This record gives sequence, structure tokens and C-alpha cells, in this order.
Amino acid sequence: MAGNTAAPALYALHAKGYAVTLSYEGDDANGYTAEYEAEKDGRLFSATTPEELLGLVAMWEVRGDDWRASTEAERAWHAALAGDEA
Repeated sequence: MAGNTAAPALYALHAKGYAVTLSYEGDDANGYTAEYEAEKDGRLFSATTPEELLGLVAMWEVRGDDWRASTEAERAWHAALAGDEA
């Protein structure tokens, strides 16, 4: 994520046919947090940054509803990447 990636991330979602919205959650005592949403074909994704939102959509587009690490090989690969090979 860089300072100039928010607008292009949102526009990428828009170009892919997602309806993109922004709302704010919270109250005066705790401040407000941005919530970005992308919706298409009955699927709704939400995140606190445009880049996270684009990442979630991309992950779902590649993996579908079974997006969790589902094999030992995937978990081992992630552990090795994180330096956690135990």
C-alpha cells in the first residue's frame, strides 16, 4: 500500500463491475472508521481501506467461497514465508 493507491484500487473495483460505497462507523467519543464496500452479483465485501478491499475481492475471485488455507501445503508454505517452519 502506498499513498497513491487508494483511488486506483477503488476504480479497479468499479471497472470490474462492483458497486463501491464508503460509509463511516463510530461515534463522537471513539471517532469514526471508514468502511469501504464492494458489491456485485449478491456478493458483498467490506474492509477499512481500498487496498484491503481490492485484495479481498481478488482473493475471492481466485479461490471462491473456499478462501481459507485448506491444505497442509498451503499452511506450510505460509509458515515458511513467515519464518515459522516449526
